Amino acid sequence: MDNTSIKNNIRNLRRNRNLTQEEMAHKMGMSLTSYRDFEKGETAMISPHIPHAAEILGTSVEEILLGYAPEQSDGPFLEDVRQEYGGQITILETRVEDLKKLVASLEETIKSKNEIITMLKNSLGEDK
Repeated sequence: MDNTSIKNNIRNLRRNRNLTQEEMAHKMGMSLTSYRDFEKGETAMISPHIPHAAEILGTSVEEILLGYAPEQSDGPFLEDVRQEYGGQITILETRVEDLKKLVASLEETIKSKNEIITMLKNSLGEDK
């Protein structure tokens, strides 16, 4: 996915729907020059304009970015993944929680050591 393919996808979708650049600019609430820059890829292509263009063109953001509509799953894809990899996901979730606890413990250790360093610096300053 690069600016060239995205701009070509937008241009092709617009033409397939018999819309002019002027009509697209008007529907998107932008000047014709801004729209032309957008369609030519002279502005950031991954921008807030992509979802709006998709809505006007009656397509998905994915189709604009990829050049085709991704296949829709007939079933709950996430459930299929959970069934196949559920055990591994649970292990990873547990590991993440353990690591969060470790990080919290290490942060507390650092805090304690910083307090000790501050106390030592203060005591050295008093002895002089």
